[in-house]
Amino acid sequence: LITGEPLYLGDTFQHELQFVTRDPVYALIIQFLRFISPKNHYELIIILQNIRAVVANTVFLCFLRKSFSLNGWLTVLSGFVMLTPHIITPLASSSHMVITNSLLSEGIAYSLYLFFIMEILKMVWSRGITGKSSIAALLWALLLSLVRGQFMVLILVWFIAAVIIAVLKKDIKKLVLFTVILAVTFAGRGLLVKTYNYCEQGLFVPTASGKAMSVANVIYAADREDGDDIEDEGLRQLFYDIYDAAYSDEMNYKFSPKGFMARAKHHEACHDSLNFDYFTVKAKDYISKTRGIYVEDYQRMMVEVDKVASELMSELIPNMLPRYIENYVCIAALGLVRSVAVENPVLDIYAVIIYIVAFALTITVWIKNHESKAAPFMALTLLTIAGTVAGTSMMIQCISRYMLYNLPLFYLAGLFLLIELRAAYGTRRNK
Repeated sequence: LITGEPLYLGDTFQHELQFVTRDPVYALIIQFLRFISPKNHYELIIILQNIRAVVANTVFLCFLRKSFSLNGWLTVLSGFVMLTPHIITPLASSSHMVITNSLLSEGIAYSLYLFFIMEILKMVWSRGITGKSSIAALLWALLLSLVRGQFMVLILVWFIAAVIIAVLKKDIKKLVLFTVILAVTFAGRGLLVKTYNYCEQGLFVPTASGKAMSVANVIYAADREDGDDIEDEGLRQLFYDIYDAAYSDEMNYKFSPKGFMARAKHHEACHDSLNFDYFTVKAKDYISKTRGIYVEDYQRMMVEVDKVASELMSELIPNMLPRYIENYVCIAALGLVRSVAVENPVLDIYAVIIYIVAFALTITVWIKNHESKAAPFMALTLLTIAGTVAGTSMMIQCISRYMLYNLPLFYLAGLFLLIELRAAYGTRRNK
């Protein structure tokens, strides 16, 4: 809090005005605090964000200390590891932002995420798939998905964890129940978002930004010939206009250096421009000419932009599927690295090794002790990393602030695996 003033960043304006392109929770927090103090609501927001971070980290650290019987030194070390996202982001990320001083959804998401992890760990450890922790974990996942759409993956993580527990307990009948709960949760989330947008903007629509972000990945990996089969002449010409302008500025996979990481970084450098400066600008003109909607009706315009993005993707992807998948793999590879390290030629190799080590340790500890807490902790962390990277790579680039949620959890789980492994070998020697 004392490091600086509130950071008003690129997405803040959309949250502040409750745009249909942003999810509800953070916008509602801004709206409420602006009602409380119209002149000082920015300061109130970052005060609350910093307090929330202190509370969340403290509660989670106490939870770990109790769960793993940590001594004083291990508690201090665990506390330091938990703070790594708050240290790495201002020091090593391209934005250099202080998370809890930023007027972005990340200001609260990092803190709320810990409560989801805490409850789902309780659920996994107790194998209580219908108990309080299971319900709490699902509700935290739903809340987080309303903070940032990318967290819809946490609902799937909850579902996968519940299914695995049910299979281990041979309670197969519960699988139908979980499938119904999953469907109802996603449907309920969709209804909540649409209701929010209707109340704020008079439009009963979902968040209108995902497809517009995803189409940038498609355009980046496209060739001009991919548009030849688009049936609608206007849509086909729109693609050619976007592609030609982007290609002339080297915003295309053909201009990327060789290698997975180099390709991913080139894509990252192009993504936002492809979205905002090429696709969105030309799509707005296309919508005005063909659908009679103009920028004065901005919210409805953005809904139509999302629809046009969806139409383009459905036409283009079948013709370019191998290139699209190749580009997706590159983006995901960078996301996996950033989930456990800062990208660097040496650390890229380190990331591959540390994932292999983590997987091997998890299997080893689980074989030696089926009552292990560290092995499910690491398995759950690897699952959330995979889900986060997979979902984010499909929609946008894997920048550091999207990937750092699981970094401290990965190293904490690794630390506890080593402690349990040492204890297991110590017990064997004593016997």
